[in-house]
Amino acid sequence: MNGILQDLRYAVRQLRKSPGFAVVAVLTLAVGIGANTTIFSVIDAVLLKRLPFPQADRLVALWGVNPSRGWADNPISPRWFVEWQRQNHVFSDMASFQPMISFNLSGTGMPEEVAGEATTPNLLTLLGVRPEVGRGFMVEEGKPDSRVAVLSHGLWQRKFGSDRHAIGKQILLNGEPNWLCQF
Repeated sequence: MNGILQDLRYAVRQLRKSPGFAVVAVLTLAVGIGANTTIFSVIDAVLLKRLPFPQADRLVALWGVNPSRGWADNPISPRWFVEWQRQNHVFSDMASFQPMISFNLSGTGMPEEVAGEATTPNLLTLLGVRPEVGRGFMVEEGKPDSRVAVLSHGLWQRKFGSDRHAIGKQILLNGEPNWLCQF
């Protein structure tokens, strides 16, 4: 223990003699530790952690390409998705979603902008996700004129105060009526 204290005193004396070196050493350590932490966090989230779905190793994401615009990961249009689904002989099921759509939610207190997704009715069952309250989408609700909404748990708590009787109530998304079926 005595030797460690002597080594620490010696290190502090040396760093006081050359403060420029001390600053460079501390900055180098800070950048190195920060870079390692960031890289590990990304690798852990992308490669090491499993997705929170049953049989996550069997999930596949499909993207199109649009060479004329230089896009390598182009979302599939609904028309192309229906055609891919019709010709599918490889996958047990296929679902589609359009992520990060902004909706204006009204009809329940103060209007607010919420992020959402437009999905095919089978997305939740394909992912093995069961609603906490209510039911999932039905096949007939996949038609363009269908207006059924699924709320996140957080939005259900915030806007409806965790009221289980909110199922079936009407809300407005972008001014159009929708009915809540699950949370």
